[in-house]
Amino acid sequence: MPVARNSRDTGAAIRAARVSRHLTQGQLAERAGVGRQWLVALEKGHDRAELAKVTAVISALGMTLTFAPPLPAGPAGRTWLTASDTAEAIREELARGDGDFALRLVGRALSDLQALTDPDDLALFLAEPPSTGDHRWDTLLAATVGRQCRASGITAPAWTRPEPLATWWFPVFDKVLAARTMQRTPADLASLGIWLEDRALVVL
Repeated sequence: MPVARNSRDTGAAIRAARVSRHLTQGQLAERAGVGRQWLVALEKGHDRAELAKVTAVISALGMTLTFAPPLPAGPAGRTWLTASDTAEAIREELARGDGDFALRLVGRALSDLQALTDPDDLALFLAEPPSTGDHRWDTLLAATVGRQCRASGITAPAWTRPEPLATWWFPVFDKVLAARTMQRTPADLASLGIWLEDRALVVL
């Protein structure tokens, strides 16, 4: 699920949702009861867009607007999360029953890892984390960090190669979309019994 922190993020998320639904700007504008030029400006990051119109567009896309606390920063003044920070934050979110936010934390950590270049920062990030308190989430965090390491040409530590889960797991489950989710799950996650589309881990 995309996370929007500013007007540009909001516009990009709306545009991505519109395109994925095969709608033109004109069609969406008509459905939402807004002007096409206004929608064009919104998708470009209009920073003074009226909230009522924005919510009308979001509703016309079949989406909802939700509010969540900001993603945490790491301790000691760091502006990025380590794997350990992420595991501890996931544990807290799971205790609150917020699996959606826990998934955003994984996405945030992967984005942070992708941006790191300093060897000391990478070593700090890749230190083996504590358990999240849920073996499935431990497996997801390990597997996705390992994937990002390979994509970035970084040597992945041993803890990022978990054993497959005993039973299949859908971190985001929708009975109607389960088959599509299985089709779009990367092979390395599917081999672990985790069914999750890549885009579910993208933090905009």
